[in-house]
Amino acid sequence: MGEFRTRDVCSVMVFTALCCAVASCGSSAERTQSSVAHSVAPSSVSASAIDACSLLSADDVAALLNTTVEGQPTGGGLAPSDCTWENPTTYESVSVEIGTPGTVVNNTLPPPPPDLPEVATPTRGPDGMRFLGSGTVEFPASGRSNTVQVAVLRMSGDECNAAAVELARKIAPQIPN
Repeated sequence: MGEFRTRDVCSVMVFTALCCAVASCGSSAERTQSSVAHSVAPSSVSASAIDACSLLSADDVAALLNTTVEGQPTGGGLAPSDCTWENPTTYESVSVEIGTPGTVVNNTLPPPPPDLPEVATPTRGPDGMRFLGSGTVEFPASGRSNTVQVAVLRMSGDECNAAAVELARKIAPQIPN
């Protein structure tokens, strides 16, 4: 069963790499709304406007990681706000990325790029969300495209998806317009 969980984590990593590659390909006129959703925030947007690490309680994260850890801002400022909580013993983690304002219209996620390989095509989730891979959910909130990833190997892919959706539902109302 560990082979399947490892494969799920690898699938998420491959999907993320594919998304980055698709977003960087093509001319600027060919950029899709989805690739714009993940572009670097303009300098007028303050990276400290939202503290992603404050959007989840210690109890929310400890319940998944079996330990209490402090969230660490990640990404080197490439996203307006992102945070990862990692169990230093198991390397399991919970990650949150809050997107740039204006990356979704009417709180509806843009369609995935049409040239995305079928194996990497996101699947629909509840409440306008979509699953990007095992344990990773993209969700709209306050005009932003946001993601939550639950990477816990002792949980099945469905359990990680359910946990990510639950966290997204806790985070979404806290994101300001």
